Amino acid sequence: MKLSNLIVDDLKPREPATTTYDDEFITKVVFDGIKDDLKNNEWCIVFGNSLQINERVKTIIEKYNEKRFEKIILCGGKSGISNVIEKNDVSEAMRMKNMLVNTNIPDENIYLEENSNNTFENIDNAFNIILKDNKGIDSISIISGEYHLKRCLLAINKKYPDISVTTIPSYDGYADKDNWYKSSNNWNEGRCMIIWERNLLTKYAKENKIVDIDIK
Repeated sequence: MKLSNLIVDDLKPREPATTTYDDEFITKVVFDGIKDDLKNNEWCIVFGNSLQINERVKTIIEKYNEKRFEKIILCGGKSGISNVIEKNDVSEAMRMKNMLVNTNIPDENIYLEENSNNTFENIDNAFNIILKDNKGIDSISIISGEYHLKRCLLAINKKYPDISVTTIPSYDGYADKDNWYKSSNNWNEGRCMIIWERNLLTKYAKENKIVDIDIK
């Protein structure tokens, strides 16, 4: 079965999420195939989320110190959905950079991408930075919440099929593969977030914005 063949549930923002599918199937759709291959790359794209800034920055520092990557692109503008919820007028990218000031990561290794407010814009603008001086790049790393990595991966695979992607999860403790189903389906809680993510993956596959993978 193709991802695009699944049902797009009629979900409402800020309301509890209900779905056609059971927990096991949703877990398969959102999380299968997402595993850190432990490969080291020159570049790493970090996707912003105002509600999970601390977790993303913690993962950046940890993996940088493990020499998993050298150059970091911090993504996220001011008007993304999570930044709006937080009512923050500082971009997600700048907020992450501010938290990296007193670390051992050199400023010249940090690039800001502040003009995007969704995943697809993140990818377009980040690759504009990477490919400006690196026409022959064949691999990158990405950091985001574990639940968000499938969307990022399939979007990159769609636009840059020849580039290998190392997925590095940033765990938040409530919307991860091992715990999302333990929370309620209220807005912005783990269950609701994963139901929405499954729905978005199907929606974007139908719209041909991401690779339409097989769901076995």
